[in-house]
Amino acid sequence: MGKELSQEQAEQTYQRVRDLYELKMIIYPEEIEAIAEEIHIQPKMGWGLVSLKITIGPNVLPAATVVLNSPDGRRISSEAGGYSSTDAICSAISEATGIRIFLKDFEFHTISGGSNSLGQVKATVEYHNRQVRTTACSIDMLEAVAKAYLIAINIVLDRINQQLE
Repeated sequence: MGKELSQEQAEQTYQRVRDLYELKMIIYPEEIEAIAEEIHIQPKMGWGLVSLKITIGPNVLPAATVVLNSPDGRRISSEAGGYSSTDAICSAISEATGIRIFLKDFEFHTISGGSNSLGQVKATVEYHNRQVRTTACSIDMLEAVAKAYLIAINIVLDRINQQLE
């Protein structure tokens, strides 16, 4: 990866790798690197994903329900519809956080292959004509999208807070 992790980030990476190992029993170095990359870009304080529920299907408007931990420790739940599952996820997260950012582009790829491979989402969002690139990973693609979008919101909030200091 080429970046050093703090002790806390290394411990978070270790825990996430252990959790992944419990799910799939084989971990590839590229998966560890993807997890470490996600943890490295995440600001210390911010919103966290607790759960995500998606409703999709033929002739059904996609909907997402998210439960988030707020920066001050509260649990916030929000539900939203959208043109796609990704749109619904982003709308629900924006509704819960009160932050509206534009998902400009995202790409998803698997790290190691197979149906239980860790997938990585790289996303570009825009907030007041400024772009933020972020990444997140999960075995579930839609969860990775939610995490990437949430990390982007946390980065935007972190930058706003730094400007206020």
